[in-house]
Amino acid sequence: MLRCGQNPLIFLINNGGYTIEVEIHDGPYNVIKNWNYTGLVDAIHNGEGKCWTTKVKCEEELIEAIETATGAKKDCLCFIEVIVHKDDKSKELLEWGSRVSAANSRPPNPQ
Repeated sequence: MLRCGQNPLIFLINNGGYTIEVEIHDGPYNVIKNWNYTGLVDAIHNGEGKCWTTKVKCEEELIEAIETATGAKKDCLCFIEVIVHKDDKSKELLEWGSRVSAANSRPPNPQ
């Protein structure tokens, strides 16, 4: 994207782990080392081309970041990492995870 001069606005929603996997089958393997995603984008960018990254942790910061991305940095590839709480999930996701967990715990169906 940088090489081709594209200017997308990319959002990465970072909940610090595998939330859906925890709902399906919890275990220590779902605790992962969190990456520095904005650092990764900066490393790929390496000061060449037009790229802007930021992390946001609240609604006000997100609004400000979007204003910057669509204003002063509109000619850049913009990457916004949105940090959310690991337990921030919808009721529907919880219900789906429970159904998948129940289906996974059934004995195999002999054919």
